[in-house]
Amino acid sequence: MNKMFVSPWLMVSPEGPVTCALDKPGLIHMRQGDADAACGPYALMMGLITLGALEREHIAYMGDWDGRSREGRFRNALREHGALVSRGTTTKDLIGLAGHFRGEGILPELINGNKKEIVEAVQDSIESDAVVLICVSWSKLEGHWLMVVGHQGYEDDGVYQPTHLLCLDPLSEVPKASLWNAVIAVYDDEGKAVRGGTYSCDHWGMDGQVSPCKLDQLLTLCLES
Repeated sequence: MNKMFVSPWLMVSPEGPVTCALDKPGLIHMRQGDADAACGPYALMMGLITLGALEREHIAYMGDWDGRSREGRFRNALREHGALVSRGTTTKDLIGLAGHFRGEGILPELINGNKKEIVEAVQDSIESDAVVLICVSWSKLEGHWLMVVGHQGYEDDGVYQPTHLLCLDPLSEVPKASLWNAVIAVYDDEGKAVRGGTYSCDHWGMDGQVSPCKLDQLLTLCLES
C-alpha cells in the first residue's frame, strides 16, 4: 500500500502552500530568480516562514527593516554574503543566517550522512515537526537547496519503504493545488536505488524533466521546546 506523509505545519490554498504557525495562514513559497544562486537563502526563508519566525508579506519590504532588529540583522547578513545576487551560500552561511532567529526559538541542525541516513533523517524530522531543507547536486559543481514538505513510500506487512521526497523548490513556480512542486525519487518500492552510480536519485519539477541527482546533506529547523 502506498502511503504519504506531509509536514503538519502546512496547508493547501488557492494561492499556494500556507503555514498554520501564524494567527492567519501565511504564504510560504519564495521564488528564486533565474540568474541568481540564492536557492539556500530562499529555502531558509521558506523554512522560517513555515515556523512563524518570518512573514512572507514582510519580506517584500526587507529594505525598510530596522538594521538593529533581528530581521534587519538577518537582511544585512544576506547582503554581506552577496547571497541574493550571484555568489551563493555555504551550509555554514545558512546556519549563521538561521542563528539570527535564535531568540524566536529557531534551532538549526546540520545532518550529514549517506543516502539511507539522510532519508531516515527526513522521516524522523518531519515526524518531530521540524522543517527540513535538503541540498542535492547534479554534478560536483552544481548544487541546489529545496525544502522537503513530505515523503511518499510503500508499506508491506507493517514495513514502510520511503520512495519519494516531496519538495517545495524555490526555482519553480508556486504550486496552487498541492504542497510541493518538485519530487526526488530515492528508492523503488523494494528499497533499491532508482539508478546506479553516484547520482542515484531522480529529480523532477513542474516541467516533468527528470535529472539524476545525489542527496548531499540536510539542514533542519525546529522550535526550541
